[in-house]
Amino acid sequence: MQTLIFDIETVPLEFHTFDEIQQEYLLRGASSEEEREQRKGYGALNPLTGKVVCIGTLVHETQKGSALFLSTENCEEVVDHEGATIRYKSFTDEATLLKHFWNGIDGKFNAVVSFNGRNFDCPFLMLRSAVLGVRPSVNMMAGTKWEFKVGGNSNDRYGGVEHIDLQDKLCFNGGYDKFGATRKFNLDFYTKSFGIASPKSAGIAGDKVPSFYAEGRTREIAEYCMRDVKATSQLYEKWNTFLKF
Repeated sequence: MQTLIFDIETVPLEFHTFDEIQQEYLLRGASSEEEREQRKGYGALNPLTGKVVCIGTLVHETQKGSALFLSTENCEEVVDHEGATIRYKSFTDEATLLKHFWNGIDGKFNAVVSFNGRNFDCPFLMLRSAVLGVRPSVNMMAGTKWEFKVGGNSNDRYGGVEHIDLQDKLCFNGGYDKFGATRKFNLDFYTKSFGIASPKSAGIAGDKVPSFYAEGRTREIAEYCMRDVKATSQLYEKWNTFLKF
């Protein structure tokens, strides 16, 4: 039983796939073309209006992981990079990618680690899977905000394994003090503060993922996702060493 670090990348669904009523609903209140395009871009933030294009995972103790990503063809390659061994595996179908992910995590870890996973990655993965007719193998939203769990069984009040959301841990489950000691920061800010290489240093950030996907640069998205995962793993090591009690 080991610790799994994970992260996802998403893009908006193509707007023409929604019917006229849905399009009007999504754009309601937008008063300019710029605002309408911005609304379309927000589709990447919700599993009903966006899709998963990459899931990155890394076993913290062994530094072995996988980048599962959407592409135009199925392929697989194992790469050793900066002390980690990563398997890049592409899929042409989102549902198949999600099934592979759920099959790979069921019952194999005693803790999972994310950055803002409780508010984004976990609900996105679960709802998007359901939309595509895929049943998640574990309940990634079990427990409460203060007692995160993944999975579930009848012998535990909440069931499952510990879910360590570092964004919440590093602000002590606060985040409401806009300028004070419990302010929430993004992953880039935390990594730089703790002396960890920022995942954005290679020239791509999350807001660029949709354009990279449209251009067919899917492997670059997968590599970016794994930089996020690697940085999260290093940040977890800092928290686990100095702040876990």
